[in-house]
Amino acid sequence: MYQVLYRKYRPKTFENVCGQTVIVKLLKNSINRNKVSHAYLFAGPRGTGKTSMAKIFARVINCDNPNDLVPCGKCVNCTQNTNDVIEIDAASNNGVDEIRELRNKVNLVPTSGKYKIYIIDEVHMLTTGAFNALLKTLEEPPSHVIFILATTDPHKIPETILSRCQRLDFKKISVDEIVGKLSEIAKKENIEVDENSLREIAILSDGGLRDSISLLDEAGIFSDGKITKENIHEINGTLSQEEIIDFIKALKTSDCNTVFNKVDEYNCNGKNFVKLTEEIISCLKDILLYMVAPNYFQEINKPVENFKNISQEISKQQIIDYIYEFNRSFNEMSKTNNNKLVFELAIIKLININDSSNGEEVVTKVKTASSETEVVDYSVKEKEQTEISNIAASEKINPIEETVQKDENVDVKVAEYDEETNNVDEELLTHLRNIRISNTLSKFNKKLLLELKNDLANITGFLLDPNYSNYVSIIMDGALKAASDTNIVFVFNKKVISDDFNMNLLIVEEMLERLFGKHYDVISTWNDEWEIIKSDFNGKKKEFIYQKEDFNLNEVLSTKGNNELNDLFGDIIEYN
Repeated sequence: MYQVLYRKYRPKTFENVCGQTVIVKLLKNSINRNKVSHAYLFAGPRGTGKTSMAKIFARVINCDNPNDLVPCGKCVNCTQNTNDVIEIDAASNNGVDEIRELRNKVNLVPTSGKYKIYIIDEVHMLTTGAFNALLKTLEEPPSHVIFILATTDPHKIPETILSRCQRLDFKKISVDEIVGKLSEIAKKENIEVDENSLREIAILSDGGLRDSISLLDEAGIFSDGKITKENIHEINGTLSQEEIIDFIKALKTSDCNTVFNKVDEYNCNGKNFVKLTEEIISCLKDILLYMVAPNYFQEINKPVENFKNISQEISKQQIIDYIYEFNRSFNEMSKTNNNKLVFELAIIKLININDSSNGEEVVTKVKTASSETEVVDYSVKEKEQTEISNIAASEKINPIEETVQKDENVDVKVAEYDEETNNVDEELLTHLRNIRISNTLSKFNKKLLLELKNDLANITGFLLDPNYSNYVSIIMDGALKAASDTNIVFVFNKKVISDDFNMNLLIVEEMLERLFGKHYDVISTWNDEWEIIKSDFNGKKKEFIYQKEDFNLNEVLSTKGNNELNDLFGDIIEYN
Protein backbone atom coordinates (compact mmCIF):
# COMPACT_ATOMS: atom_id res chain seq x y z
CA MET A 1 0.00 0.00 0.00
CA TYR A 2 1.18 3.52 -0.85
CA GLN A 3 2.44 5.45 2.17
CA VAL A 4 1.57 9.13 2.09
CA LEU A 5 4.57 11.43 2.14
CA TYR A 6 3.88 13.22 5.43
CA ARG A 7 4.05 9.83 7.19
CA LYS A 8 7.00 8.59 5.19
CA TYR A 9 9.06 11.67 5.98
CA ARG A 10 8.02 12.17 9.59
CA PRO A 11 11.26 12.97 11.49
CA LYS A 12 12.78 10.13 13.51
CA THR A 13 15.61 12.08 15.17
CA PHE A 14 16.17 15.55 16.58
CA GLU A 15 18.38 16.41 13.59
CA ASN A 16 15.50 15.72 11.18
CA VAL A 17 13.13 18.15 12.89
CA CYS A 18 12.54 21.22 10.73
CA GLY A 19 12.27 24.78 12.04
CA GLN A 20 12.27 24.16 15.82
CA THR A 21 15.93 24.75 16.69
CA VAL A 22 15.29 26.28 20.12
CA ILE A 23 13.07 23.44 21.32
CA VAL A 24 15.45 20.77 19.99
CA LYS A 25 18.36 22.38 21.88
CA LEU A 26 16.35 22.67 25.09
CA LEU A 27 15.24 19.01 25.05
CA LYS A 28 18.71 17.74 24.15
CA ASN A 29 20.28 19.77 26.96
CA SER A 30 17.71 18.52 29.47
CA ILE A 31 18.63 14.93 28.59
CA ASN A 32 22.39 15.52 28.64
CA ARG A 33 22.24 17.33 31.98
CA ASN A 34 19.80 14.86 33.50
CA LYS A 35 17.17 17.56 34.03
CA VAL A 36 14.19 15.92 32.38
CA SER A 37 10.91 17.38 33.69
CA HIS A 38 7.99 15.23 34.80
CA ALA A 39 5.53 17.15 32.56
CA TYR A 40 5.84 19.10 29.32
CA LEU A 41 3.34 21.14 27.35
CA PHE A 42 4.04 21.29 23.62
CA ALA A 43 1.93 24.17 22.25
CA GLY A 44 1.76 25.57 18.74
CA PRO A 45 0.02 25.59 15.34
CA ARG A 46 -0.90 22.32 13.65
CA GLY A 47 1.69 20.54 11.57
CA THR A 48 4.72 22.10 13.26
CA GLY A 49 6.12 18.91 14.83
CA LYS A 50 4.61 18.66 18.33
CA THR A 51 3.67 14.97 18.27
CA SER A 52 6.77 14.00 16.26
CA MET A 53 9.00 15.77 18.79
CA ALA A 54 7.24 13.99 21.65
CA LYS A 55 7.87 10.58 20.06
CA ILE A 56 11.52 11.38 19.33
CA PHE A 57 12.02 12.57 22.91
CA ALA A 58 10.38 9.39 24.24
CA ARG A 59 12.56 7.12 22.08
CA VAL A 60 15.77 8.88 23.05
CA ILE A 61 15.27 8.81 26.83
CA ASN A 62 14.21 5.15 26.76
CA CYS A 63 16.90 3.95 24.33
CA ASP A 64 19.51 1.64 25.96
CA ASN A 65 22.42 2.85 23.83
CA PRO A 66 21.76 6.29 22.33
CA ASN A 67 24.58 7.67 20.17
CA ASP A 68 24.78 11.45 20.59
CA LEU A 69 21.06 11.47 21.43
CA VAL A 70 20.19 9.40 18.36
CA PRO A 71 18.29 6.16 19.15
CA CYS A 72 20.42 3.09 18.44
CA GLY A 73 17.66 1.28 16.54
CA LYS A 74 18.75 -2.08 17.95
CA CYS A 75 17.60 -2.32 21.56
CA VAL A 76 14.20 -3.62 22.68
CA ASN A 77 12.79 -0.14 23.16
CA CYS A 78 13.81 0.87 19.63
CA THR A 79 12.71 -2.26 17.79
CA GLN A 80 9.56 -3.32 19.63
CA ASN A 81 6.31 -1.62 20.50
CA THR A 82 6.53 -1.69 24.28
CA ASN A 83 3.87 -0.47 26.68
CA ASP A 84 6.16 2.23 27.99
CA VAL A 85 5.02 4.92 25.51
CA ILE A 86 1.27 5.46 25.64
CA GLU A 87 -0.40 7.81 23.15
CA ILE A 88 -3.83 9.17 24.05
CA ASP A 89 -6.07 11.18 21.75
CA ALA A 90 -7.90 13.57 24.05
CA ALA A 91 -10.36 14.47 21.30
CA SER A 92 -11.96 11.01 21.55
CA ASN A 93 -10.89 10.05 25.10
CA ASN A 94 -11.72 13.24 26.97
CA GLY A 95 -13.82 12.04 29.87
CA VAL A 96 -13.20 11.57 33.58
CA ASP A 97 -13.28 7.76 33.32
CA GLU A 98 -10.42 7.66 30.81
CA ILE A 99 -8.20 9.89 32.97
CA ARG A 100 -9.06 7.91 36.11
CA GLU A 101 -7.99 4.75 34.31
CA LEU A 102 -4.73 6.51 33.42
CA ARG A 103 -4.23 7.47 37.07
CA ASN A 104 -4.69 3.85 38.12
CA LYS A 105 -1.96 2.72 35.72
CA VAL A 106 0.72 5.37 36.32
CA ASN A 107 2.06 3.53 39.34
CA LEU A 108 2.95 0.51 37.19
CA VAL A 109 6.68 0.46 36.53
CA PRO A 110 8.00 0.52 32.94
CA THR A 111 8.33 -2.87 31.26
CA SER A 112 11.70 -2.32 29.63
CA GLY A 113 12.58 1.36 29.45
CA LYS A 114 13.58 3.85 32.10
CA TYR A 115 10.36 5.86 31.89
CA LYS A 116 6.70 5.34 31.24
CA ILE A 117 5.72 8.22 28.96
CA TYR A 118 2.18 9.44 28.35
CA ILE A 119 1.67 11.55 25.21
CA ILE A 120 -1.75 13.23 25.37
CA ASP A 121 -2.58 14.86 22.04
CA GLU A 122 -5.15 17.69 21.72
CA VAL A 123 -5.18 17.91 25.50
CA HIS A 124 -7.34 21.05 25.44
CA MET A 125 -10.27 18.78 24.49
CA LEU A 126 -10.41 17.23 27.97
CA THR A 127 -13.48 18.03 30.03
CA THR A 128 -13.26 20.04 33.24
CA GLY A 129 -13.72 16.88 35.27
CA ALA A 130 -10.96 15.13 33.33
CA PHE A 131 -8.57 18.03 33.93
CA ASN A 132 -9.33 17.86 37.65
CA ALA A 133 -8.64 14.14 37.63
CA LEU A 134 -5.33 14.70 35.82
CA LEU A 135 -4.28 17.49 38.18
CA LYS A 136 -3.61 15.21 41.14
CA THR A 137 -1.26 13.03 39.10
CA LEU A 138 0.62 16.06 37.78
CA GLU A 139 1.04 17.38 41.32
CA GLU A 140 2.64 14.18 42.67
CA PRO A 141 3.79 12.02 39.75
CA PRO A 142 5.81 8.81 40.27
CA SER A 143 9.48 9.27 39.42
CA HIS A 144 9.24 6.92 36.44
CA VAL A 145 6.39 8.81 34.69
CA ILE A 146 6.65 11.66 32.17
CA PHE A 147 3.66 13.47 30.71
CA ILE A 148 3.85 15.24 27.35
CA LEU A 149 0.72 17.28 26.64
CA ALA A 150 0.29 18.56 23.08
CA THR A 151 -2.20 21.24 22.02
CA THR A 152 -3.00 23.85 19.39
CA ASP A 153 -5.05 25.85 21.91
CA PRO A 154 -3.09 26.35 25.16
CA HIS A 155 -5.45 29.15 26.26
CA LYS A 156 -8.16 26.51 26.78
CA ILE A 157 -6.10 24.64 29.36
CA PRO A 158 -6.69 25.50 33.06
CA GLU A 159 -3.98 27.54 34.77
CA THR A 160 -3.61 24.83 37.40
CA ILE A 161 -2.46 22.42 34.69
CA LEU A 162 -0.26 24.96 32.89
CA SER A 163 1.60 25.88 36.07
CA ARG A 164 2.69 22.27 36.56
CA CYS A 165 4.15 21.81 33.08
CA GLN A 166 7.28 23.03 31.37
CA ARG A 167 5.82 24.86 28.38
CA LEU A 168 7.53 24.78 24.97
CA ASP A 169 5.99 26.92 22.23
CA PHE A 170 6.41 25.62 18.70
CA LYS A 171 6.60 28.34 16.05
CA LYS A 172 5.30 28.37 12.51
CA ILE A 173 7.94 27.13 10.12
CA SER A 174 9.31 29.77 7.74
CA VAL A 175 8.64 29.69 4.01
CA ASP A 176 12.34 29.18 3.22
CA GLU A 177 12.64 26.24 5.62
CA ILE A 178 9.53 24.60 4.17
CA VAL A 179 10.76 25.13 0.60
CA GLY A 180 14.08 23.51 1.54
CA LYS A 181 12.37 20.49 3.06
CA LEU A 182 9.94 20.10 0.14
CA SER A 183 12.79 20.36 -2.35
CA GLU A 184 14.60 17.57 -0.54
CA ILE A 185 11.48 15.34 -0.55
CA ALA A 186 10.69 16.09 -4.22
CA LYS A 187 14.20 15.09 -5.22
CA LYS A 188 13.97 11.77 -3.35
CA GLU A 189 10.52 11.02 -4.79
CA ASN A 190 11.41 12.11 -8.35
CA ILE A 191 8.71 14.78 -8.33
CA GLU A 192 9.30 17.46 -10.96
CA VAL A 193 8.51 20.89 -9.50
CA ASP A 194 10.11 24.33 -9.68
CA GLU A 195 10.99 26.54 -6.71
CA ASN A 196 8.18 29.04 -7.38
CA SER A 197 5.60 26.27 -7.08
CA LEU A 198 7.22 25.01 -3.89
CA ARG A 199 7.11 28.53 -2.51
CA GLU A 200 3.42 28.75 -3.39
CA ILE A 201 2.82 25.52 -1.44
CA ALA A 202 4.78 26.89 1.52
CA ILE A 203 2.75 30.12 1.56
CA LEU A 204 -0.56 28.26 1.40
CA SER A 205 0.42 25.92 4.25
CA ASP A 206 0.80 28.93 6.60
CA GLY A 207 3.76 27.60 8.55
CA GLY A 208 2.59 23.98 8.78
CA LEU A 209 5.12 21.52 7.35
CA ARG A 210 2.72 18.58 7.44
CA ASP A 211 0.14 20.48 5.39
CA SER A 212 2.76 21.49 2.84
CA ILE A 213 4.01 17.91 2.40
CA SER A 214 0.43 16.70 1.96
CA LEU A 215 -0.20 19.38 -0.68
CA LEU A 216 3.01 18.41 -2.51
CA ASP A 217 1.88 14.78 -2.42
CA GLU A 218 -1.55 15.65 -3.90
CA ALA A 219 -0.05 17.93 -6.55
CA GLY A 220 2.39 15.22 -7.61
CA ILE A 221 -0.47 12.76 -8.12
CA PHE A 222 -2.70 15.34 -9.84
CA SER A 223 -0.19 16.80 -12.31
CA ASP A 224 0.62 15.27 -15.69
CA GLY A 225 4.33 15.69 -15.31
CA LYS A 226 5.77 18.86 -13.83
CA ILE A 227 3.83 20.48 -10.97
CA THR A 228 2.65 24.01 -11.78
CA LYS A 229 1.21 26.80 -9.62
CA GLU A 230 -2.11 26.25 -11.39
CA ASN A 231 -2.13 22.60 -10.27
CA ILE A 232 -1.56 23.65 -6.69
CA HIS A 233 -4.42 26.16 -6.62
CA GLU A 234 -6.77 23.78 -8.44
CA ILE A 235 -6.46 21.00 -5.88
CA ASN A 236 -6.41 23.42 -2.94
CA GLY A 237 -9.49 25.35 -4.09
CA THR A 238 -7.59 28.65 -3.89
CA LEU A 239 -6.54 31.47 -6.24
CA SER A 240 -3.09 32.65 -7.17
CA GLN A 241 -1.93 36.03 -5.92
CA GLU A 242 -2.11 37.41 -9.46
CA GLU A 243 -5.76 36.35 -9.79
CA ILE A 244 -6.68 37.90 -6.44
CA ILE A 245 -5.00 41.19 -7.39
CA ASP A 246 -6.90 41.21 -10.71
CA PHE A 247 -10.13 40.70 -8.75
CA ILE A 248 -9.27 43.60 -6.41
CA LYS A 249 -8.50 45.85 -9.40
CA ALA A 250 -11.88 45.06 -10.96
CA LEU A 251 -13.58 45.78 -7.65
CA LYS A 252 -11.66 49.02 -7.24
CA THR A 253 -12.84 50.29 -10.65
CA SER A 254 -16.43 49.13 -9.96
CA ASP A 255 -16.21 46.86 -13.01
CA CYS A 256 -19.33 44.91 -12.08
CA ASN A 257 -19.33 42.73 -15.21
CA THR A 258 -15.85 41.40 -14.47
CA VAL A 259 -16.41 41.06 -10.73
CA PHE A 260 -19.68 39.13 -10.90
CA ASN A 261 -18.47 36.99 -13.80
CA LYS A 262 -15.46 36.04 -11.67
CA VAL A 263 -17.69 35.22 -8.68
CA ASP A 264 -19.84 32.97 -10.90
CA GLU A 265 -16.69 31.30 -12.19
CA TYR A 266 -15.39 30.69 -8.66
CA ASN A 267 -18.71 29.18 -7.66
CA CYS A 268 -18.84 26.84 -10.70
CA ASN A 269 -15.27 25.71 -10.00
CA GLY A 270 -16.16 24.81 -6.43
CA LYS A 271 -14.11 27.51 -4.73
CA ASN A 272 -14.61 27.83 -1.00
CA PHE A 273 -15.85 31.39 -0.38
CA VAL A 274 -14.70 31.33 3.25
CA LYS A 275 -11.17 30.48 2.15
CA LEU A 276 -11.41 32.92 -0.76
CA THR A 277 -12.41 35.75 1.59
CA GLU A 278 -9.50 34.90 3.88
CA GLU A 279 -7.10 35.01 0.91
CA ILE A 280 -8.41 38.39 -0.25
CA ILE A 281 -7.94 39.83 3.26
CA SER A 282 -4.38 38.47 3.35
CA CYS A 283 -3.61 39.94 -0.08
CA LEU A 284 -5.06 43.33 0.91
CA LYS A 285 -2.88 43.26 4.02
CA ASP A 286 0.18 42.58 1.86
CA ILE A 287 -0.69 45.49 -0.46
CA LEU A 288 -0.99 47.80 2.54
CA LEU A 289 2.27 46.47 3.97
CA TYR A 290 4.03 47.12 0.66
CA MET A 291 2.74 50.70 0.66
CA VAL A 292 3.74 51.57 4.25
CA ALA A 293 6.91 49.46 4.68
CA PRO A 294 8.39 48.48 1.29
CA ASN A 295 11.84 47.64 2.68
CA TYR A 296 10.42 45.29 5.32
CA PHE A 297 8.16 43.80 2.65
CA GLN A 298 11.18 42.77 0.57
CA GLU A 299 12.99 41.42 3.62
CA ILE A 300 10.23 38.86 4.23
CA ASN A 301 10.59 37.58 0.66
CA LYS A 302 7.28 38.78 -0.73
CA PRO A 303 7.08 39.01 -4.57
CA VAL A 304 7.30 42.79 -4.98
CA GLU A 305 6.40 42.80 -8.68
CA ASN A 306 2.83 41.69 -7.93
CA PHE A 307 2.14 44.75 -5.81
CA LYS A 308 3.75 47.65 -7.68
CA ASN A 309 0.86 48.48 -10.01
CA ILE A 310 -2.03 47.88 -7.61
CA SER A 311 -0.38 50.03 -4.92
CA GLN A 312 -0.48 53.01 -7.29
CA GLU A 313 -4.17 52.53 -8.10
CA ILE A 314 -5.66 52.24 -4.64
CA SER A 315 -5.47 54.34 -1.48
CA LYS A 316 -4.61 53.14 2.00
CA GLN A 317 -8.06 54.10 3.28
CA GLN A 318 -9.72 52.07 0.54
CA ILE A 319 -7.67 49.02 1.50
CA ILE A 320 -8.68 49.47 5.14
CA ASP A 321 -12.35 49.75 4.11
CA TYR A 322 -12.03 46.61 1.99
CA ILE A 323 -10.37 44.64 4.80
CA TYR A 324 -13.04 45.76 7.27
CA GLU A 325 -15.93 44.72 4.98
CA PHE A 326 -14.44 41.38 3.92
CA ASN A 327 -13.56 40.59 7.54
CA ARG A 328 -17.16 41.33 8.54
CA SER A 329 -18.35 39.02 5.76
CA PHE A 330 -15.87 36.34 6.87
CA ASN A 331 -17.43 36.38 10.35
CA GLU A 332 -20.96 36.28 8.93
CA MET A 333 -20.21 33.22 6.81
CA SER A 334 -20.14 31.05 9.94
CA LYS A 335 -23.81 31.92 10.52
CA THR A 336 -25.24 31.03 7.11
CA ASN A 337 -25.28 28.22 4.57
CA ASN A 338 -25.11 30.61 1.61
CA ASN A 339 -21.58 31.99 1.70
CA LYS A 340 -21.73 33.13 -1.92
CA LEU A 341 -24.62 35.43 -1.05
CA VAL A 342 -22.69 37.02 1.83
CA PHE A 343 -19.66 37.44 -0.45
CA GLU A 344 -21.70 39.15 -3.16
CA LEU A 345 -23.35 41.44 -0.63
CA ALA A 346 -19.89 42.57 0.48
CA ILE A 347 -19.08 43.38 -3.13
CA ILE A 348 -22.20 45.52 -3.48
CA LYS A 349 -21.28 47.44 -0.34
CA LEU A 350 -17.74 48.04 -1.55
CA ILE A 351 -18.96 49.27 -4.94
CA ASN A 352 -21.09 51.72 -2.97
CA ILE A 353 -17.99 52.89 -1.08
CA ASN A 354 -16.03 53.23 -4.34
CA ASP A 355 -18.63 55.42 -6.02
CA SER A 356 -19.57 57.53 -2.96
CA SER A 357 -22.87 57.84 -4.76
CA ASN A 358 -26.52 57.14 -4.03
CA GLY A 359 -28.05 53.71 -4.01
CA GLU A 360 -29.74 54.08 -7.42
CA GLU A 361 -26.40 54.47 -9.19
CA VAL A 362 -24.96 51.41 -7.48
CA VAL A 363 -27.97 49.27 -8.23
CA THR A 364 -27.98 50.42 -11.86
CA LYS A 365 -24.44 49.07 -12.16
CA VAL A 366 -25.40 45.79 -10.49
CA LYS A 367 -28.47 45.45 -12.75
CA THR A 368 -26.40 46.12 -15.85
CA ALA A 369 -23.79 43.58 -14.80
CA SER A 370 -26.48 40.98 -14.08
CA SER A 371 -28.17 41.48 -17.46
CA GLU A 372 -24.89 41.19 -19.39
CA THR A 373 -23.38 38.38 -17.35
CA GLU A 374 -23.02 35.09 -19.19
CA VAL A 375 -25.64 32.57 -18.07
CA VAL A 376 -24.08 30.02 -15.73
CA ASP A 377 -25.36 26.49 -15.56
CA TYR A 378 -26.14 25.90 -11.91
CA SER A 379 -29.56 25.66 -10.36
CA VAL A 380 -29.28 28.11 -7.50
CA LYS A 381 -28.11 31.05 -9.61
CA GLU A 382 -31.53 32.65 -10.18
CA LYS A 383 -32.58 32.24 -6.55
CA GLU A 384 -29.34 33.80 -5.23
CA GLN A 385 -29.58 36.82 -7.53
CA THR A 386 -33.11 37.43 -6.21
CA GLU A 387 -31.83 37.19 -2.64
CA ILE A 388 -29.05 39.68 -3.39
CA SER A 389 -31.57 42.10 -4.85
CA ASN A 390 -33.67 41.89 -1.70
CA ILE A 391 -30.68 42.58 0.53
CA ALA A 392 -29.23 45.30 -1.69
CA ALA A 393 -32.05 47.58 -0.62
CA SER A 394 -30.68 47.59 2.91
CA GLU A 395 -27.86 49.87 1.76
CA LYS A 396 -30.07 52.98 2.03
CA ILE A 397 -32.57 53.33 4.85
CA ASN A 398 -33.97 56.84 5.22
CA PRO A 399 -34.94 58.31 8.57
CA ILE A 400 -38.57 59.29 8.91
CA GLU A 401 -40.02 62.70 9.79
CA GLU A 402 -42.79 62.43 12.36
CA THR A 403 -44.10 63.98 15.62
CA VAL A 404 -46.14 62.72 18.56
CA GLN A 405 -48.10 64.30 21.45
CA LYS A 406 -46.45 63.76 24.81
CA ASP A 407 -49.61 65.15 26.46
CA GLU A 408 -52.24 67.70 25.55
CA ASN A 409 -49.88 70.68 25.77
CA VAL A 410 -46.39 69.46 24.84
CA ASP A 411 -45.13 68.14 21.49
CA VAL A 412 -42.33 65.58 21.80
CA LYS A 413 -40.49 65.00 18.51
CA VAL A 414 -38.69 61.69 18.73
CA ALA A 415 -37.13 61.77 15.27
CA GLU A 416 -37.03 64.65 12.85
CA TYR A 417 -35.30 64.33 9.48
CA ASP A 418 -33.95 67.27 7.49
CA GLU A 419 -33.90 66.31 3.81
CA GLU A 420 -31.53 69.14 2.85
CA THR A 421 -28.83 68.40 5.40
CA ASN A 422 -29.60 64.67 5.73
CA ASN A 423 -29.19 64.96 9.53
CA VAL A 424 -31.27 63.66 12.39
CA ASP A 425 -32.26 66.04 15.21
CA GLU A 426 -29.59 65.09 17.75
CA GLU A 427 -31.44 66.34 20.82
CA LEU A 428 -34.58 64.34 20.09
CA LEU A 429 -32.72 61.20 19.15
CA THR A 430 -30.61 61.44 22.30
CA HIS A 431 -33.81 61.65 24.37
CA LEU A 432 -35.07 58.36 22.93
CA ARG A 433 -31.70 56.69 23.22
CA ASN A 434 -31.02 57.71 26.82
CA ILE A 435 -34.35 56.41 28.10
CA ARG A 436 -34.07 53.02 26.47
CA ILE A 437 -30.40 52.47 27.36
CA SER A 438 -31.13 53.43 30.97
CA ASN A 439 -34.11 51.07 31.05
CA THR A 440 -31.97 48.21 29.70
CA LEU A 441 -29.07 48.67 32.11
CA SER A 442 -31.31 49.21 35.13
CA LYS A 443 -32.38 45.56 34.82
CA PHE A 444 -29.39 44.12 32.98
CA ASN A 445 -29.63 40.33 32.54
CA LYS A 446 -26.36 38.73 31.40
CA LYS A 447 -27.81 35.24 31.03
CA LEU A 448 -30.59 36.52 28.80
CA LEU A 449 -28.07 38.51 26.75
CA LEU A 450 -26.12 35.35 25.94
CA GLU A 451 -29.32 33.52 24.99
CA LEU A 452 -30.45 36.33 22.68
CA LYS A 453 -27.01 36.56 21.05
CA ASN A 454 -27.24 32.88 20.23
CA ASP A 455 -30.78 33.26 18.81
CA LEU A 456 -29.72 36.32 16.78
CA ALA A 457 -27.59 34.08 14.56
CA ASN A 458 -30.86 32.90 13.00
CA ILE A 459 -31.62 36.42 11.68
CA THR A 460 -30.42 35.31 8.23
CA GLY A 461 -33.62 33.29 7.99
CA PHE A 462 -35.43 36.57 7.21
CA LEU A 463 -33.33 37.27 4.10
CA LEU A 464 -36.01 35.81 1.84
CA ASP A 465 -38.93 37.48 3.62
CA PRO A 466 -39.91 40.58 1.57
CA ASN A 467 -41.21 42.32 4.73
CA TYR A 468 -37.88 42.15 6.53
CA SER A 469 -35.08 41.38 4.07
CA ASN A 470 -34.24 45.08 3.68
CA TYR A 471 -33.34 45.37 7.37
CA VAL A 472 -31.37 42.16 7.97
CA SER A 473 -28.09 43.59 6.72
CA ILE A 474 -28.13 46.63 8.98
CA ILE A 475 -28.79 44.43 12.02
CA MET A 476 -25.93 42.11 11.00
CA ASP A 477 -23.60 45.14 10.94
CA GLY A 478 -24.16 45.72 14.65
CA ALA A 479 -23.59 43.81 17.87
CA LEU A 480 -26.08 42.98 20.61
CA LYS A 481 -24.46 44.40 23.77
CA ALA A 482 -27.07 44.59 26.56
CA ALA A 483 -30.44 43.06 27.42
CA SER A 484 -33.10 43.08 30.10
CA ASP A 485 -36.49 41.38 30.27
CA THR A 486 -38.03 44.29 28.35
CA ASN A 487 -35.21 46.09 26.46
CA ILE A 488 -32.20 45.35 24.27
CA VAL A 489 -29.34 47.55 23.02
CA PHE A 490 -27.39 47.21 19.76
CA VAL A 491 -24.04 48.93 19.13
CA PHE A 492 -22.65 49.92 15.71
CA ASN A 493 -19.22 51.08 14.60
CA LYS A 494 -20.52 54.34 13.15
CA LYS A 495 -23.09 56.83 14.41
CA VAL A 496 -24.80 57.16 11.03
CA ILE A 497 -25.61 53.45 10.97
CA SER A 498 -26.96 53.65 14.50
CA ASP A 499 -29.18 56.57 13.50
CA ASP A 500 -30.55 54.65 10.52
CA PHE A 501 -31.29 51.69 12.78
CA ASN A 502 -33.16 53.88 15.28
CA MET A 503 -35.23 55.51 12.55
CA ASN A 504 -36.65 52.09 11.62
CA LEU A 505 -37.37 50.73 15.09
CA LEU A 506 -40.95 49.70 14.32
CA ILE A 507 -40.04 47.22 11.61
CA VAL A 508 -36.90 46.12 13.50
CA GLU A 509 -38.89 45.42 16.67
CA GLU A 510 -41.51 43.52 14.70
CA MET A 511 -38.86 41.31 13.09
CA LEU A 512 -37.01 40.68 16.37
CA GLU A 513 -40.31 39.82 18.08
CA ARG A 514 -40.83 37.09 15.50
CA LEU A 515 -37.24 35.92 15.95
CA PHE A 516 -37.16 35.90 19.77
CA GLY A 517 -40.83 35.04 20.35
CA LYS A 518 -41.21 38.08 22.61
CA HIS A 519 -41.44 41.86 22.18
CA TYR A 520 -38.48 44.00 23.28
CA ASP A 521 -38.08 47.78 23.25
CA VAL A 522 -35.02 48.18 21.05
CA ILE A 523 -32.47 50.97 20.70
CA SER A 524 -28.95 51.38 19.34
CA THR A 525 -25.87 53.54 19.88
CA TRP A 526 -22.34 53.64 18.44
CA ASN A 527 -18.98 52.46 19.78
CA ASP A 528 -17.61 55.74 21.16
CA GLU A 529 -20.73 56.49 23.16
CA TRP A 530 -21.08 52.88 24.28
CA GLU A 531 -17.56 52.85 25.76
CA ILE A 532 -18.52 55.78 27.99
CA ILE A 533 -21.81 54.13 29.01
CA LYS A 534 -20.07 50.82 29.70
CA SER A 535 -17.46 52.54 31.85
CA ASP A 536 -20.16 54.31 33.85
CA PHE A 537 -22.08 51.07 34.31
CA ASN A 538 -19.16 48.78 35.22
CA GLY A 539 -17.55 51.37 37.48
CA LYS A 540 -20.90 52.25 39.07
CA LYS A 541 -20.19 55.90 38.29
CA LYS A 542 -23.77 56.47 37.29
CA GLU A 543 -27.09 55.04 38.42
CA PHE A 544 -29.27 53.75 35.61
CA ILE A 545 -32.94 54.05 36.59
CA TYR A 546 -35.94 52.60 34.80
CA GLN A 547 -38.21 55.31 33.36
CA LYS A 548 -41.59 54.93 31.77
CA GLU A 549 -41.44 56.06 28.14
CA ASP A 550 -43.14 59.43 27.69
CA PHE A 551 -44.15 58.84 24.08
CA ASN A 552 -45.93 56.30 21.89
CA LEU A 553 -43.45 54.94 19.38
CA ASN A 554 -46.20 53.51 17.18
CA GLU A 555 -47.53 57.01 16.60
CA VAL A 556 -44.08 58.40 15.95
CA LEU A 557 -42.64 55.97 13.43
CA SER A 558 -44.23 54.27 10.43
CA THR A 559 -43.09 51.75 7.81
CA LYS A 560 -42.63 54.53 5.32
CA GLY A 561 -38.94 53.66 5.14
CA ASN A 562 -39.69 50.37 3.39
CA ASN A 563 -41.67 52.13 0.63
CA GLU A 564 -38.86 54.63 0.18
CA LEU A 565 -36.45 51.76 -0.26
CA ASN A 566 -38.56 50.27 -3.02
CA ASP A 567 -38.77 53.69 -4.70
CA LEU A 568 -35.02 53.99 -4.46
CA PHE A 569 -34.08 50.59 -5.89
CA GLY A 570 -36.95 50.12 -8.33
CA ASP A 571 -37.74 46.84 -9.99
CA ILE A 572 -34.58 44.99 -9.06
CA ILE A 573 -36.34 43.98 -5.82
CA GLU A 574 -38.07 40.71 -6.65
CA TYR A 575 -40.01 38.69 -4.13
CA ASN A 576 -40.55 34.95 -4.49
